[in-house]
Amino acid sequence: MYKLGNYEFEDFKYRPGHRANYGILINPGNREWGMKYSPTYSYDREYEVLKNFSHPQIPKRYESGTGRGELFKDDKLVLNEYYIVLQNFEGEDLVEYYKQKGVPDSSEIENVIKYIASTAEPLQYLHSQGYVHADIKPGHLILNSDTGIVGLIDLELSIKAGELINGLTVEYASPEQRQMNNLLKDVTDEKGEKAVLEQIKLDGKTDLYTMGLILFEVLTGKIKSQPSESLIEINSAVPKKLNEITLGLLEEEPSNRIPSVEKLKSELASI
Repeated sequence: MYKLGNYEFEDFKYRPGHRANYGILINPGNREWGMKYSPTYSYDREYEVLKNFSHPQIPKRYESGTGRGELFKDDKLVLNEYYIVLQNFEGEDLVEYYKQKGVPDSSEIENVIKYIASTAEPLQYLHSQGYVHADIKPGHLILNSDTGIVGLIDLELSIKAGELINGLTVEYASPEQRQMNNLLKDVTDEKGEKAVLEQIKLDGKTDLYTMGLILFEVLTGKIKSQPSESLIEINSAVPKKLNEITLGLLEEEPSNRIPSVEKLKSELASI
């Protein structure tokens, strides 16, 4: 049994590429609350960002540890940890689900479309509030396969459209995120930051590019490596229209990309 602050959990998950461990809390019960915790990373920013949102597919936040709480295992002190208590979404990440299930065949394509359309709902809401998630990756899309609903989690790197990034996951970053990140390496002051923002403006199309990467990986079982790589050449079960949509999300130039989540939903509905 683990205890951190006023909360208890029986076990925890560690996912490669994530800063945090994650435990499902015993109290208040019903597996409705979860806790992310880390010995080195504060969740104060994520806690503040989440107060701006109210959507059933974006987790509610309940408490952020002030300073670091003491983590106990079976009443023995282990380590001091930063933490955040959140709504828990049951399920597994969308890419991992298909790694286990296998590359979708023609009978499964309809479900893939349904899951991506579900992901579009919280993303559309986020963009309507003037925010960019800026860190969509497999572990941040949690699919409940019983309901077909996808939760959008881990908003710690979210920004308002037009702001500087707070970090990135290189493998799932858009070209403009990578460009901004490279420019920021040489920036030492506010003047330099303003100069970067004059060159690059991030908006919802950044998230749409990453959605293209996720969709490509789900449909092919592979991480995209070539700019014009066709899904159909890898998985012949992919409909031509879905291939076009995915490649439309993956346009390197943002102005050539599918421009909005609303447009993405419309395109998916036409398959």
